[in-house]
Amino acid sequence: MTAKGVELFIKTYNLMGYDAFTPGEIDLSMGVEELKRASTQAKFPILLANLLDKRTERPAFVPYLIKKTGGGKIGLFGLVSDRFSLPGPPGEKESFQIADPIETARKVVADMKKNGCQIIIALAHMEDHEQKKLAQRFPEIHFIVSGHFRQFSSEPITVNNIEIIRAGTRGEYLGQMDFFIKKKEKKLSSHFLLIPLRDVYPDHYQTAKLVEEFKMKLAKINYLKEETVIQEAASAREDQPLVYAIRSFVGDEVCVSCHPQQHQQWKKTGHARAYQTLVQDKRESDHTCLPCHTTGFGEASGFANVLENVQCESCHEPRSGHPENGQKFPPVSEKQCLVCHNPAKSPNFDYVLYLSKIRCPLLR
Repeated sequence: MTAKGVELFIKTYNLMGYDAFTPGEIDLSMGVEELKRASTQAKFPILLANLLDKRTERPAFVPYLIKKTGGGKIGLFGLVSDRFSLPGPPGEKESFQIADPIETARKVVADMKKNGCQIIIALAHMEDHEQKKLAQRFPEIHFIVSGHFRQFSSEPITVNNIEIIRAGTRGEYLGQMDFFIKKKEKKLSSHFLLIPLRDVYPDHYQTAKLVEEFKMKLAKINYLKEETVIQEAASAREDQPLVYAIRSFVGDEVCVSCHPQQHQQWKKTGHARAYQTLVQDKRESDHTCLPCHTTGFGEASGFANVLENVQCESCHEPRSGHPENGQKFPPVSEKQCLVCHNPAKSPNFDYVLYLSKIRCPLLR
């Protein structure tokens, strides 16, 4: 995440009328102070209750927001996993800390209840099990808007009668939650709808202009050049990982040594030429296309080693340390495919048909 990228996001979020935003570990990688500086351009608050200034022991950003609507009060608060690190500029760890999200939620939820909030929503950039733990501990929370996951979910995940909502990443889906309270019964009813942003939804002219200007600035950058990779690695500070237990990508040249038959089959597929299609269309610097045409782009574990094409690890996960560490990996499922082959980007996707074209020979 660059300063120019953050500026673009904030301008477009302003145009969309955002009420609030909660940053994740990639946003925080640019530095807390830089993010605070960028937030001065925002017409909405950055909500993050458990990132504390060590000197004052107070939140570095706005902890929560209370909105009055329809005669009632809705409370929103932001949390980030304390298992993430702060990989920003040197000395930042001495100035800021990520507090326990559960303990922070305890204080914030109590505050919002005192202020008469009828609906409480957590914006949680956390791991799956941490979000579920949050739901189990606090029945007062009604919804958890989930960050940190590439995968979307067409239905809410219900834990302890609390709905966890995921709309995926890359702006390919819009999650719409409608809810109302039956006053006599004091009961909350809700309905979640995941809307794929297909071509039938035209670009907003101001947003399209901003994106086009940004793309022009990126036109001279080739993300796969060695010097770019080194720069990304330096900015990510390899000695301070963005998230815990990061595994790096090793690339198909390593995989082929043990899996030559599978590698030969992969070379015949469209996956093996995915990056070249961008080159042909002169879109090799388009960061909206690169996540699905490369391996590792935009992933915390891929900042330092972006690889051309849709390689083995796009489906089989980063394999650094394999097979020496003896770690077993889950089988590939349709879920991995849907990250890129979704209704917004691949409306004609047929899992069975597409799988027949790229399936690897079984290991013997």
